[in-house]
Amino acid sequence: MALLHIRFEDIDESHLRRLLVAGIAESRDIEYKRQPYTNSDNDKAECLADISSFANTAGGDILVGIDAKDGIPLKLVPLTGSADADILWVEDLARSCLQPRVNLRCRAIALNGGGHILLIRVPRSYDPPHRMIRKGKGENRFYARHSAGKYEPNVDELRALFTLAPTLTERVRNFRIDRIAKIAAGAAPTKLQAPDAIVLHVIPLSAFGLGAAIPLGQLDEQPHAFPPLGSRSPAHRLINFDGALNLSNADGPAKAQRAYVQIFRNGIVEAVYAGFANRQAMHGNPMMKVPIIEGTLLTNGLRYLKSLVTLGVEPPFAIVVSLVNVKDLTIGYAHGGWPDADDIVALDRDQLHFGEVVVESVPQNNQELAAQIRPIFEQLANAAGLANSPSFDGLAGYLPTHA
Repeated sequence: MALLHIRFEDIDESHLRRLLVAGIAESRDIEYKRQPYTNSDNDKAECLADISSFANTAGGDILVGIDAKDGIPLKLVPLTGSADADILWVEDLARSCLQPRVNLRCRAIALNGGGHILLIRVPRSYDPPHRMIRKGKGENRFYARHSAGKYEPNVDELRALFTLAPTLTERVRNFRIDRIAKIAAGAAPTKLQAPDAIVLHVIPLSAFGLGAAIPLGQLDEQPHAFPPLGSRSPAHRLINFDGALNLSNADGPAKAQRAYVQIFRNGIVEAVYAGFANRQAMHGNPMMKVPIIEGTLLTNGLRYLKSLVTLGVEPPFAIVVSLVNVKDLTIGYAHGGWPDADDIVALDRDQLHFGEVVVESVPQNNQELAAQIRPIFEQLANAAGLANSPSFDGLAGYLPTHA
C-alpha cells in the first residue's frame, strides 16, 4: 500500500516526496492527477468514476497535484486555488451523484514552497456497488479497480459486488452469536463477578478483510484508549492471543472482574459490564436503569470509536448491544430517582439482542452518537415497557442532560 497504512491526518509533504523518490506507481489503491477536476462533463464523470472504483474495490487515495507519466509520479504540481473550494466541489459531487453515497474524506496537504496537494481518501465500501447517477457521461455506470487502474466490471464481478453486503451482515451476526454464547457460558477472556452483563461490540467492517490488524505496540502506548464500561481507565492491562485485554480491577485475570474490554487484533472491541443490575439495586431489588445504560454506552462507545480511528481503523463500524443472563431482572426508565413500581418491568428472556446499527463516520460528541444509534435506545425503552424513548425530544435530538 502506498499511503493507506498512514493515518489520514498524518500525511504530509514528506510522504508525498517519498512517493516520488520511490517511484510508487499508480495501482489499485493510489492514483495521481496533475490538474484538479473541472466542471466539464468529462471531468465530473472522471472524478465519479475514480471515487466509485476505489469504493467498489479496496479503497484508496487520489492525489491531485502530482504529475505522472505511465503511472509513475514525476513531480509535485502545487494547486494554488482555494483548498476549501476544491474539497467542497469533490464532496458535493460525490454526495449528489453516487448511489449509495460514499463516505470519502478530503484534505489539502500544504507544501513548504506554497500551494497544496489535494488528498481524497476513499474507504472500501461495505455497501457496494456504487454507481454514477448524474445525467451525462457515465450515467448508471459501475467501476472497479485492478493494478492497472479503473475498469467497468463484467456481469460476474457485479454479481459478486451485489452479494458482498449481505455476506458482511451475516459475518457480523455470526461473530456476535459466537461471542455471546461464550460470555453466557462463562468462557469470557476473564472471570466475571456476576452472570448478568451488558455487552457492547464495536465492529469495524474492515475487520473481516484479509490482513486486518491493529498495531498492538501502538495500542500499548495508549493505556486510556479503551477503558472498561463504567471506568475512566483500565486498572490492569495485558496482551493475550486475541489482542489486548483491559480489566476494571487491579487484581488481574486471576480474580473475578466487574468489567473488561477485549480489543481483538482485527480491530473489533468487546466491552462487558457484569452485575450492572446489582449496582443499581434499591431495597435489595436489582434493576437496570435505562438512562444509566445509555450514558455508559455513549461515553465508552464514543471513546472506542475515536481510539480505533487513532489506530488507523477506518469507518464504518457496526455497533452491537446485548444483555446476557438477565431473565427476571427488572428494568426501568427513571432519571435521577427510582422509578415507581408500576414503571418497572421484569425481563422475560435470558438474552436481549438489539438490532445492529452501522456508524458511517465517527461522531464528535455523545449527542451525535446517540442520534446515530437511536434504534438501540428505542429498543431499550421498549424493553422497559415504553413505546418510544423519552431520551429524545421532538426534533430527534438526544437530551443533553442524559449524555
